[in-house]
Amino acid sequence: MSSVISRRTILGAGFLAGLGTMTGCAPEQTAYDPSGPGIVDVVIPYSTGGGTDTWGRFITPYFAERQKDVDRYQIENVPGGESITGTNAYVKAGVTNGKQVMVASATTYFQSMLGQSTVQFDFAKMDPLALNGSGAAVWTSPESGIKSVDDLVNNPQELRYGGMSASGLDLVALLAFEALGSNIRGVFGMEGRGPTRLAVQRGESDLDMQTTSSFLSQIQPLIDSGEAIPLFAIGALEDGKVVRDPNLPDIPTFSEVYKSLGSHNEHQRLAYEAFQSFVVPGFFYQKGLWSNQGTDEDVITTYDHLVSELNSDETFLEEAKDALGGYQLVSGADARDAFHDALQIDDDVLAYTKQILEQKYDAVLN
Repeated sequence: MSSVISRRTILGAGFLAGLGTMTGCAPEQTAYDPSGPGIVDVVIPYSTGGGTDTWGRFITPYFAERQKDVDRYQIENVPGGESITGTNAYVKAGVTNGKQVMVASATTYFQSMLGQSTVQFDFAKMDPLALNGSGAAVWTSPESGIKSVDDLVNNPQELRYGGMSASGLDLVALLAFEALGSNIRGVFGMEGRGPTRLAVQRGESDLDMQTTSSFLSQIQPLIDSGEAIPLFAIGALEDGKVVRDPNLPDIPTFSEVYKSLGSHNEHQRLAYEAFQSFVVPGFFYQKGLWSNQGTDEDVITTYDHLVSELNSDETFLEEAKDALGGYQLVSGADARDAFHDALQIDDDVLAYTKQILEQKYDAVLN
């Protein structure tokens, strides 16, 4: 590299201020206009400061440091339409040579899976370059009256779940509750996992889901002091099977909980199948660096090597502990087929999911 922009420079105030002019709802691209030699352009279809934006800004400098022909990655935020606007723009540009890539996450995947009419992309055909999974766990407070998962099974009293969006990452938790036959009322519109956590602590809601990193830092101390009760975890994917999350080994996975119930009615069966469909892209491959369909194989191979190098770098793993949630990166080349397979949803399962979202949670799907 002729010049290396360090992680500290990338994340510094000066760099972020310089990017300020590129944020907001930018018009969709019709052609790709490269920033120049040695620069990889990165579309992030979210506003600055969120989890996906933070992940993208954290990981790309590490990629730049390991590519001799790359000086830096140039971030462009193109938010709008729950990430649809920026993703449409990226796909329309059609770049496949690695000079422009995109950061995406679960919300983006879900828009495609749910068949939103404004979606012009299909992640079942696009090429992942590097992915980062995450775990999560659902918890409650003793004040809710819930002492264990058994209290969620066909509970007569309505319980409140606080979340951000029914059709976003919270969908996975909602489907889990449906599979248990839970009587749940969702309260949405909260601006992050911090507010959803505080809502339970204040008694404004009964149930909350936190990703593993925030669960360990914010909820585990409450569990230790008797102020919180863990209910179930999402788990982790190992050789194609869901196992207990290595970061949350004492909390049973939802799959364990569901199977322990014994018999299930048709509603519960459909909910569980829907849960399985959305949990893979939603959590196990939650965030990622992507390229368009038909990307040059040498680009895919390059990122495969970069991921391997980073996963073997103890310094990187220590520095990335918070940003990656305690999980390693996953090579897009290794995960491509599994990710694409996960997006194939049976028609009856998809119809069930849409019905729950529209009729029970007033989600607007068009």
